[in-house]
Amino acid sequence: MSKRLWLIALLFGLASTSSAQLKPLIVVRTIPTTIKFEGHRSFALPSFCDEKGNSYVKLWEPGMGAAGPIYRLSSQGVVEAEFDTTDSLDNIFAVRPNGGIATLRLDRQTRVIVNFSPEGEREAEVRLETPPIPFFPMQIAAFASGGILVSGGTYRGNQAPTAVYDPEGHLIKQIALERDAELDHAIPSGDKPSSVALVDRSSTSRSVAITGDDGNVYLMRATAPPTVYAISSTGEVVHKIVVPSPAGAAWPRFGIRVIKNKLVVEFYRECSSRLESASCKGAVFSVLEASTGKPLVDYVPEENAGSVMACYAPDPDRFFMFQDAPDGTAITIVESVPK
Repeated sequence: MSKRLWLIALLFGLASTSSAQLKPLIVVRTIPTTIKFEGHRSFALPSFCDEKGNSYVKLWEPGMGAAGPIYRLSSQGVVEAEFDTTDSLDNIFAVRPNGGIATLRLDRQTRVIVNFSPEGEREAEVRLETPPIPFFPMQIAAFASGGILVSGGTYRGNQAPTAVYDPEGHLIKQIALERDAELDHAIPSGDKPSSVALVDRSSTSRSVAITGDDGNVYLMRATAPPTVYAISSTGEVVHKIVVPSPAGAAWPRFGIRVIKNKLVVEFYRECSSRLESASCKGAVFSVLEASTGKPLVDYVPEENAGSVMACYAPDPDRFFMFQDAPDGTAITIVESVPK
């Protein structure tokens, strides 16, 4: 075989291997929810999920922003609770271990955590101590201990601090994660033709913090490639995972889940514009070992599978997706499984 033919065969083999790594997800059932609304709504990102398979989502209303409640839905689509977060910051909230949520509001220079019970009732508020490096909060997540992690960006400069608090709001530790000082200038990119940059939002604002079922908080920085930090309630970085971009993937989306030592990271896919996520044709879910970062499998949901990840369940892998209903009066959850 000539050198040229050998090279063509090698490149074709690599392309075939890359394509084979993307496994399709097909819709096996559609679950109508009991959320009712009038007019157009869209889903606020990020959405969240708890260990019981309940999903948490807020709906955007044109001209009103995220003024409505956060809903907790069972895996059967039933609204179990509504949380009135009118005075909270945007769509910044965390799922508490008991099924309630925690939101964040600003009281002049003080950050206040507002805890909600599983029934949607407000509980005692917690005032957070000011950390050595003040910053604007963009992500929060709750530890099983009742403590809280807050991450965000500084008002000046390009720092992206993270702080860990105990249940009473006392600062345990402020963390400067690796590469965080560069995040405000980091634009997702890659060496693949389909890897494009999102230039109108920083990697700090597109980061996501969730609670894993192992008790740690997982903070994803939307860098290129994305980096996920597992952080303990004492403020220690347990491990760091650099997530390889799947074939055809662009920048990371807001979807991240950790359950039974499985880490799921969601990516935009096949984007034609460097500015608009709406130009992307779909998403890719990358599944890795949460403890080691070992890549396991990449999934591509079919077109009618929904636009926002609700929950993920492993063994076997299943994805629950939020999907707009045709009549605009409800949303549906679509369960997708590997083909």
